[in-house]
Amino acid sequence: ERDYVERCSQKKVEVGRPYLYKDYGTPWILNFPTKYHWKHPSKIEWVEQGLKYFADHYQRGGITSVAFPKLGCSNGGLEWSLVSPLMEKHLKDLSIDVFICEDTEKDASGIEGMMVHMLNNIENLSWSAELGLRSDIKRKIISALPVHRFRDLRKVEGIGKQTYKDVFSFLYSSADHSNDKTLSQQIEVENLNLFEQTRDSCDHSTESDIQSHVVASEEMKDSSNSVSMQLEEIPEVRISESQTDGLPEYDDLFYVVLPSIEKALSIAQTKDEIVKGFDQPKKTIDNWLKKAEELGKVKKLPGRPVRYIATASAQAKQLECSFIV
Repeated sequence: ERDYVERCSQKKVEVGRPYLYKDYGTPWILNFPTKYHWKHPSKIEWVEQGLKYFADHYQRGGITSVAFPKLGCSNGGLEWSLVSPLMEKHLKDLSIDVFICEDTEKDASGIEGMMVHMLNNIENLSWSAELGLRSDIKRKIISALPVHRFRDLRKVEGIGKQTYKDVFSFLYSSADHSNDKTLSQQIEVENLNLFEQTRDSCDHSTESDIQSHVVASEEMKDSSNSVSMQLEEIPEVRISESQTDGLPEYDDLFYVVLPSIEKALSIAQTKDEIVKGFDQPKKTIDNWLKKAEELGKVKKLPGRPVRYIATASAQAKQLECSFIV
């Protein structure tokens, strides 16, 4: 955001000239201005200028894949029926993977889905206390629940830019706390309502491919822009036989839900909180926690009431350090 403000003050942000911002790490952000002022409408010719510029310069930037929103069609006010043919015209023949994020889903999925889940369960989970959220702000959030997309939080009266930014950053880091290559992290789960799946959905097959993308933003006027969405949905969860070689003989469904358990326990929770958050019988949760402990993925914290936490979480590592001291 600071970089964007500085560029604006120096008049370096121009329509028709997208620029690449790499300081956030991966994925890179491509800022694609479609108007001269964020309050003003976009123009179709500015969108086309930017598309031409991108097509001519993407190789120089080292871009190997890119995801675009519907350029100029949100706050810019342009009709998607006019913008879509232009984007296809200028992007279809590029030698990279190009994704158009139409973002028409009513409900969140992927990492945003985990964030929405934690937001909607703010009364049952402990993250608001860890974040230091003021009680009056927490009450305002609760009064607006449930939300379907994280960006709905912007519409809540009394939730300002900084609060939105703080909650987003905290929940995003909690939902995406680990990227190790263990079995539990190789299984990607898109649907948060995992427990409606049966063992039949866990048939054996090859691993799915994972692809990283450059995310293109239409404009970056402030941190309350819409939450970036997953670019592709994974229709079902599959586990290959090689992934379970040498591991205890647990049911396939446990391996499906294990990544979600680890993500949910990136912050410490009691068993009752886990039961309520996952909406499963206590006996089922007991079995899952026992299996996760045996695999070293989850551990109990000392004290009463007993709380559980994922061993890979940042909070668990901080607690280990404090116990050593």
